[in-house]
Amino acid sequence: MLLDIIGGWFVPGLGYFRRRRYVRAFILFIVIEGTFFIGLCLKGSVVPPIFDASGGGIISMLSFIIQLGNGLVSMASLTGVLWAKRLLTAHMTPGPLIIFLAGKQTQAMYELGGFYLLVSGAMNYFVVTNFYDRYRAGRDGQSIEHHVPPPKASSRRWMEQGGKG
Repeated sequence: MLLDIIGGWFVPGLGYFRRRRYVRAFILFIVIEGTFFIGLCLKGSVVPPIFDASGGGIISMLSFIIQLGNGLVSMASLTGVLWAKRLLTAHMTPGPLIIFLAGKQTQAMYELGGFYLLVSGAMNYFVVTNFYDRYRAGRDGQSIEHHVPPPKASSRRWMEQGGKG
């Protein structure tokens, strides 16, 4: 199960795919990665955290952690940002893929694109925790998907009375 959780973080829906929930896995993958792709098309990027004494570093760090929620493509975007900075510092021109992954802060839609990346990462965190909740062992040793609900109150009273009318 740990492999499914980590895999679900790297590739959205992978845990469900491994559990043969193909439709759910496909829909989650399309929605989460589609949101991420829209964010990249709006010139957004995963932004490394900024540490400063004013306290803004906490918000920056939380945003960064949430943006990394999309696993593999989030790390690709972060790598693109870091490589673009390194290449521009060396007075070299980054390639088109690095430019696409790194976004462009001077674009008018950059903040909106970054928000899409943030939402995409948050959605994947929710999917991973939902997967964990569905497939972990409950208190009685059964997974939630196979859990039998307790009898209703009227049935319980009937059973306490010894099954008498």
